[in-house]
Amino acid sequence: MTEEFMTSQNTEEEEVLVNLTLDPEEEPAPQDDLGVSGEHKSHKKKKGNGLYTLIIVLLLGVMGYSGYRIASTLLENKEADDVYADIANQFIVEEDQTLVPEWTEPEQTETLPVETEEQPAPTKESRPTETEESVSLVTIENEPETAPPTTAAPVPSTAAPAPLDPMRILNINFNSLKNANRDTIAWIQGMGGVINYPVVQCDNNSYYLKHLFDGRENPNGTIFVHCENRFLKDDVTFIFGHHMRSGKMFGFLTDYESRSFFNNNPEFRLYTPGKIYTLRVFAVFRGLGTERITLNYANANAFNSNMNAYAARSMHPSGVSVSYGDKIVCLCTCSRHIEDGRFFVYCKVMNPD
Repeated sequence: MTEEFMTSQNTEEEEVLVNLTLDPEEEPAPQDDLGVSGEHKSHKKKKGNGLYTLIIVLLLGVMGYSGYRIASTLLENKEADDVYADIANQFIVEEDQTLVPEWTEPEQTETLPVETEEQPAPTKESRPTETEESVSLVTIENEPETAPPTTAAPVPSTAAPAPLDPMRILNINFNSLKNANRDTIAWIQGMGGVINYPVVQCDNNSYYLKHLFDGRENPNGTIFVHCENRFLKDDVTFIFGHHMRSGKMFGFLTDYESRSFFNNNPEFRLYTPGKIYTLRVFAVFRGLGTERITLNYANANAFNSNMNAYAARSMHPSGVSVSYGDKIVCLCTCSRHIEDGRFFVYCKVMNPD
């Protein structure tokens, strides 16, 4: 792992818990105004009041700084949310989902009252009451030549359209995406749509730690590929993202510590201009930022030995077999289980080139 990423700290402020225990001073017993030392009691009260004032000022300062940091973090997160929501709206091309209401022409009928001598039509004086039998009706089919059928306009459906599946296959407009940022290399999707971001790569591993996709400076950063990787050509391609407390970027990647989540979210998708790759998770584990990462292995023994070691370190067994010649993608983020901790999700590319 490059020095820039290995030494990077979490981009959001750690929570600071300030616990101050104030021991109340004992009330002195009634005595003369002058103490044993000859110091007037009013002087002691002034000193005590000054101490309390200092403590209150310190507390207010801590509260003010904490409020400032919280507000700044919320604003930074909102800015990042807006940027990536706009990117998804602009560059994910959805199919036309306009619903055309089905319409079947109903059989045309008309109901006419039948009048007979035995049962004259009701008049104003002889209208049936609510308890009397109503006038009998008979259904008569219209003849086309005598009564041309009329059709009413179909009533559009007012039902809300079904929500889009967050893990549906996406149609990414890579031409426009690359015009927006020439460092664009892919799009990643996974974890039930929680991860749904463009992926970039540049000539260093520090710029996108602190810059959004559109170039704005922001601690959320952008999902990026190791600067020395030949994307999906090397034995292992490393993709990095911040572990934000808000859950953005790779903030929820550590959910793979849960066995049920691991079983229910076995795959990621990696979109490129010419292909959609399926990434099958085979190992998840905690590590350190000082761990050495390898892009390519000298031979089959070295590759197989390391992949077997990663599988052995995994928190959960996957049953996915990995051997020399397979292409691997490792998703990496910070982990707070230890200072300078990292969390690794190793995936096998199921449909390599």
